[in-house]
Amino acid sequence: MIKQAALNLLVGADVFSLFRFINRSKLPILMYHRFSEGEEWGKTSLKTFETHLKYLTRHYKIISLSDAVRYFKEGNLPNRSVVLTIDDGYQDFFDVAFPVLKKFSVPATLYVVTGFLDEKCWIWTDKARYLLTATKSERLSATIGTRTFDEKLGDRNSRLELAGKINSELKKLPDLEKDLVLTELAKSLYVQLDDMPHSEFGPISWDQAKEMSSAGIEIGSHTVSHPILTNVDGDTLSDELATSRTILQDHLQTDKLHFCYPNGNVSRRERDAAEKAGYASAVTTEIRICESSDDRFLFPRIDAEPQIERLIQSTSGFDAFKAKYR
Repeated sequence: MIKQAALNLLVGADVFSLFRFINRSKLPILMYHRFSEGEEWGKTSLKTFETHLKYLTRHYKIISLSDAVRYFKEGNLPNRSVVLTIDDGYQDFFDVAFPVLKKFSVPATLYVVTGFLDEKCWIWTDKARYLLTATKSERLSATIGTRTFDEKLGDRNSRLELAGKINSELKKLPDLEKDLVLTELAKSLYVQLDDMPHSEFGPISWDQAKEMSSAGIEIGSHTVSHPILTNVDGDTLSDELATSRTILQDHLQTDKLHFCYPNGNVSRRERDAAEKAGYASAVTTEIRICESSDDRFLFPRIDAEPQIERLIQSTSGFDAFKAKYR
């Protein structure tokens, strides 16, 4: 990553306009997750999101993912197009981001975990975040997978960072083992892990999903329960894709649905399963700008980092240039 002072100089000199021009026929697909009214660790604030959209609407045409897929098929993607995607389906998307999208009159795609909206499960990665921020313990000692953690528990942000490291290890485990580890972690931290998430980690409602769908937000699938699909058997894989699609069709009365692989984990098996399930496209977490030659079931995306200078750099295509010639 370019150091901040150098990045500021490049932005001030409008160097990235050259790369926007060079990459004008390519498609940045931006990836967001959580939102907040003010500044919070790991979330995109209201002010930041508005700053992003001001920049994007000034330099790009924000289009829907369905339009992008159609344009790619027809070979006529408008120059300097961009797509916005948001993963998971948290309540803060409806409360914070949706009003901003309406203000700017731009579309987006929200990938939801249907079991989450049905109030049947957590987004499982939030369990470690909740346990570490709710515990009164001052130290964590635990072995997760092949890694042993022995950490003093500090402020909220450091606890969330530690939860991220724990989740990285949990993602390597089969679902059943992962759930058992989380149960044991809750016991060791003396925290009750309820069946449903606390409000901080809560989902949008189906009524809100319908309202947003009517207002131009495409609601796509992020599976039923958010498992790491490369860790599940074939029957579970098929069920996660087919059932979530059916639930979305029933609630939203639409057949044009897009898919997002949880954590971006995908091999040929998962890619083919998404196509077989009848989705229009599928996105990964491979970080780069999308091109017309890309497989529509393996679309790469760009992490929408809060810092506006980083957004300007990453959407311009400069990162690929830098990686090629470093």
